[in-house]
Amino acid sequence: MWKILFMALLISFSAVAADAQKIEVAGKLKTGVVAIGGETTGVTIEAKDGTYELDLGKDEALKKKADELNGMMVRAMGTLETRKGVEGKDRKVIVVSKLEGAKNAAP
Repeated sequence: MWKILFMALLISFSAVAADAQKIEVAGKLKTGVVAIGGETTGVTIEAKDGTYELDLGKDEALKKKADELNGMMVRAMGTLETRKGVEGKDRKVIVVSKLEGAKNAAP
């Protein structure tokens, strides 16, 4: 029985990894975002092709930088994931590896 459970978990993790892709997005950064049921990372970037949530993880330096750049044009680099929503639709989330100001980036 445990072998079946292990294989199911392994397949689940493989599916998540295969779905993820590297991405770079430029747009306007917003922090302090709230959503019904708490379905948000609290940070978004409004780009030309839509709005993405940004997952800053536990990186305090990234969180501080995001707060400093709130309301400004930025460039976010990381891995794109699709996360299932309970209250809302699927969410496009970038797990951020780098965040920087971008004066000439247009949403």
